[in-house]
Amino acid sequence: MKQKVVGRKGLDVTIVWAPMMEGDDETAARAAARMFKDKSVGHFYDPERRVGLAYRRDVFPNAYDEALASLPADHWLREVLLERGPEYGDRAEWDIYMFFGRDATWGDVPPRPVRFIRHLGRVLENGESLMWIDGYTKPPVEGDLVREVGRMAIGVTK
Repeated sequence: MKQKVVGRKGLDVTIVWAPMMEGDDETAARAAARMFKDKSVGHFYDPERRVGLAYRRDVFPNAYDEALASLPADHWLREVLLERGPEYGDRAEWDIYMFFGRDATWGDVPPRPVRFIRHLGRVLENGESLMWIDGYTKPPVEGDLVREVGRMAIGVTK
């Protein structure tokens, strides 16, 4: 079944919760979802990580290789990726913020986002995040995740 969604004010928000770390389950997802007060935000729990796996397989199949190639030889993240190995690249996409055009159609293959941020976490000593923006072929950038997502949302809805 294909579904096309166009929201109010130019932006729909759908959050897919998936168990990626210890303690991630439907109860934890429901608790986390309560932080979003706007009732128009859609929430789904994906216990088998089907959405993230589909994105890795069909939209970002080369993410691991591209990410590794984008990092300078002395970058600390390169060592982390190498330790996890190529099978890490087969894991579901997660902690990714994606924006789609109004013509995005959800079918058997997920649509490609027009913009995205792949968040690596608040891993920097200064509390800022490390994230890939719009692709994995350039090194990740440092910054404030909330600010970057907000900028991206404004740019997409103009």
